[in-house]
Amino acid sequence: MDTGTAHVLLGLTAPIDQEDVMERLDAEAFAVRDHFMRQPVVPTLYRSRVNRLVQLSDVSRVLSVQPLGVPVDLPALLPSGSNFILLVRNHLENIRRLRTSMAATLDPDVLVRFGNALCNLQLRYMEEFLALSMDSASEDIVLDPIPAREEIDWQTLLASIEGNTKEARLVIVKERRRMAQILEREPS
Repeated sequence: MDTGTAHVLLGLTAPIDQEDVMERLDAEAFAVRDHFMRQPVVPTLYRSRVNRLVQLSDVSRVLSVQPLGVPVDLPALLPSGSNFILLVRNHLENIRRLRTSMAATLDPDVLVRFGNALCNLQLRYMEEFLALSMDSASEDIVLDPIPAREEIDWQTLLASIEGNTKEARLVIVKERRRMAQILEREPS
């Protein structure tokens, strides 16, 4: 990558000074980090954001720009859990830990690690969720396709796991369906 390509990737046109480059690079990294912090973890979307961060990392190297923030290590994560409730609670806590830690930096290289960790964590969680909710797979409920971003609220999901009503089963079936749809689109 040359400096002209780097400037184009940042959307900058001549005349360009170092201050504009730094501001634009930080704004781009902030937008991706903001997506990681606020949006449900949909691995395909997160991977596209990780690819954007890789581009931003190359841009910062070519243009000799130091990113804002300090290098941040990935936090210690909890094991996935041996039962349904523990799986959901530990996953929620792991997502919270990752998002809290990543808030301290706009370094694209560091954010790439966090984005990949979130993707991998979510994929593992969805696979284990499907395995633990296998009894819900036989429920005779017809559902339309569920958008990937329509993740069930954590408190509702936990209450449904603990509950034994028809509405509770429907919540689990919907979330199971959403996750299965996401995993079907995942590359092997």
